[in-house]
Amino acid sequence: MRSVTALAYRFPRSLRAEILRRAIPAAVLAAGLIAAPGLAPAKDEPVPAKEPIPFKRDADALETGTLLRTALALGAVIAVGFVGIYALKRFLPASLGRSTGGPGRINVLEIRRVTPRLTLFLVEIDGQKVFLAQSGDRVRPLRLPGSPAANETN
Repeated sequence: MRSVTALAYRFPRSLRAEILRRAIPAAVLAAGLIAAPGLAPAKDEPVPAKEPIPFKRDADALETGTLLRTALALGAVIAVGFVGIYALKRFLPASLGRSTGGPGRINVLEIRRVTPRLTLFLVEIDGQKVFLAQSGDRVRPLRLPGSPAANETN
C-alpha cells in the first residue's frame, strides 16, 4: 500500500513518487538539524542541586471527627438508596410490570424460549390458563392439553 498526500494527487504517478522519495529524507534531516542544538545541555550553566520531594504529613490514627463524618455520609447514601427504591415501587408500578391495588388479573406463569425466534408463554387470565406462542412479531394462541381447542387467529 502506498501512502499518498493530498498534494501528491496533482502530479503524475512517477513524478509524485520521485518527489516523495526526495522530500521525506530531506524533512527528517532538516528536523534533526534544527532540534540538535536545543537537545544538548549548555555547558556553561551550573546544574541545580536536587531537592528532596516534600512528603505529606501522615494523618493521625482515626480522628473522631473524620470517623463521625464518614459514618454520617454512609448513612445518608443508604437512606437515599432506600427512598429511591421505595419511590420507584410506589410511583412507577406499570413500568416495573406490576399493577396497583393487590394481585393482578393477568399472571405470567412460565416463559420458555424454544429457539431465538420462538417463545412460549403460559398465562393465567382471571383464573383461565392461556398458552401463547410468539414468533417474530406474531402472537398465536395454542391449545392446551385437556382443554377445548383455542381459537386460531391469523
